[in-house]
Amino acid sequence: MTDFLQKIVCGVCFFLLTSSQLLWAVEEDTQVQFQNAAAAYSRGDYQMAIQLFESLTGGGVSAPLYYNLANSYAQAGQSGRAILNYERALRLAPGDSDSRGNLELVRKNSGLFQEEQSFIQRFVSFIGLNQWLGLTVTAFVLFWVVLLVPIFPSYKRTTRYGLAAACLVVMVVATVGAAGQYQHWQDGVVVVSDARLRVSPFESAASIGTIQEGRMVHPERVHNNYVLVVDEAGRSGWLAAEAFEFIATPSTFH
Repeated sequence: MTDFLQKIVCGVCFFLLTSSQLLWAVEEDTQVQFQNAAAAYSRGDYQMAIQLFESLTGGGVSAPLYYNLANSYAQAGQSGRAILNYERALRLAPGDSDSRGNLELVRKNSGLFQEEQSFIQRFVSFIGLNQWLGLTVTAFVLFWVVLLVPIFPSYKRTTRYGLAAACLVVMVVATVGAAGQYQHWQDGVVVVSDARLRVSPFESAASIGTIQEGRMVHPERVHNNYVLVVDEAGRSGWLAAEAFEFIATPSTFH
């Protein structure tokens, strides 16, 4: 039995050692590739930078990765994909002033002017959906802890009810923030120039106009290779699926 346990311990140690070495090797390779992409960007080889940064997104994403990818697309003159990746960076790091500033600059240079956000819109976008949800859950748990767990003596009932009320207010505000974020969570960005809106989901259908590259659209439903979308001006029509990309990705929920 002792020999058997020793073999198990040795096997576990070997597994942990080899796994850590493999993870270290993968991380080192990722860092080298990121540095190569940054070097390509620095020397003005933006297509190579795009290729290298894009390849890194398959192994996990981060706000800095999307930010650098967006910068590369912006320098390459691909405003749609630049805006798409700035938006993705802001989903992961809503408070990043560099991403927000560059996003506004690309939109301005592309003639994509937007109405000034209201106070509510700015408040909702202050933090991301995951943060709003986390704040909601935390406030909900604290609300019941304060009410049910005898933390305060009975003569401090006012304090307990006051804290419970504060938790309730935070929970309501955070729920509103999460709902506001979720409303636009499935939005996409047009990534081709002069994408055509059609009256029905067919190639032969009549066009009702075009949507400029970089514009935001909200998808309603899908039919074959077309998506029914509503653009920022409120126009509704069918857009080819390859003409836009969703901002949200599975990694955005991390």
